[in-house]
Amino acid sequence: MKKIFYIGVLSALLLTACGEETAPKENTSTTEQTDTNTKQADTNTEVFNWQDEISKIASNSDTAADKFYALEKMLMEYTATDSEIKEFSTFIVDDYKSGNYLSEIDNHERMLTNIFKSYYVEKGSEGAIKDFAFDYLQNMKYTYRGVDTIDSEAVKSNEEQMNEALKQIQ
Repeated sequence: MKKIFYIGVLSALLLTACGEETAPKENTSTTEQTDTNTKQADTNTEVFNWQDEISKIASNSDTAADKFYALEKMLMEYTATDSEIKEFSTFIVDDYKSGNYLSEIDNHERMLTNIFKSYYVEKGSEGAIKDFAFDYLQNMKYTYRGVDTIDSEAVKSNEEQMNEALKQIQ
């Protein structure tokens, strides 16, 4: 009986010693996560150039849908500044008013850039400009991926809503 007791105590001590060895690995993981978050923060504020990233995505050999999904990943990693959102707001409104906003569906860089800009306007705004950006974004991403055509009912319906939002913006 004493042997079973000693074996149990010895096993517990061994397991405790093994548990201490795994603790530093968890700390290393936490350190790695902190380093990754720091790199992402640095990327957003100093090093990250979204125009260059969009150019890279646009020039690869992927399909439009795959390029869009690559852009979506980028959208989750980037944080637009207030001044960028204001600039993007003016741009998408002017682009829509020009009547050419869906004129170059096959121009990947233009479409991805406009999707990028409208995403941040919709995400970072309120009121009529947010509503406008939402419908603009819907039309851009669905026509770019080939889900809708520029003369589809969904696109026309969104354009009607965009026109209503423009009346409130002006």
